[in-house]
Amino acid sequence: MAQLDLLQQQFQILNTDVSHLNALKMNDKLPMMESQLRNLVNNFQHAQIMGSTVYTVWGRKSCPVVNGTEIVYTGITGGKSYSVIGSGVDMLCLPHDPESAPADFPTSVFDHRAGKIWGSEYQFTYKNIAVDDTVPCAVCKVRAATSTLMIPAKRSCPLNWTLQYKGVIATGNDKEYASDFVCIDENPEYFEGTRMNNFDGRTLYPISAQCGSLPCPPYKQDQYIACVVCSL
Repeated sequence: MAQLDLLQQQFQILNTDVSHLNALKMNDKLPMMESQLRNLVNNFQHAQIMGSTVYTVWGRKSCPVVNGTEIVYTGITGGKSYSVIGSGVDMLCLPHDPESAPADFPTSVFDHRAGKIWGSEYQFTYKNIAVDDTVPCAVCKVRAATSTLMIPAKRSCPLNWTLQYKGVIATGNDKEYASDFVCIDENPEYFEGTRMNNFDGRTLYPISAQCGSLPCPPYKQDQYIACVVCSL
């Protein structure tokens, strides 16, 4: 909004100047002023049609320091327990200030069953984190962008895309029930108050390539899979 307000102000000033020059018949300065006005109109129209996009950075308490990227909220990485056969597989970024569902919800629940959501813990050590550290997350908004994309097995973005963050792919291990693949930031953080407390819940392990149906080369047997998140 600030960018649009600034463009509107510049547009009004130049439009007034052009009208004034027309009145004074100052033809030598008029072409330059009209050119500036056309550029501002184009920029204004471009800013109006450009939207924004949102993504989650896993393993961090804040958003990347990238021009145009801002925090929506921070939270705790949550999901189903590694030992639960059903329920959802998606990871959720649960905010630190939860609000309850309506007091009269639900009217009833079939067979008194309900899904359950847990926090998440790293199951590997790297840099500042240790096994059983609780995993933070942050939801980020990218202004003047319309798309975000997580690319597995890459650490760089396609041409003209902006790098938001890079890291490693993590999920449950192959003896646990299904869960989502997420891109953990390569500089992961943890919560001080829950350091190395083994509550399990949603467990996160790195993943490695297995040759066969996955061609090697270009992949290598047991190589850990990197990831990058890009915006455009």
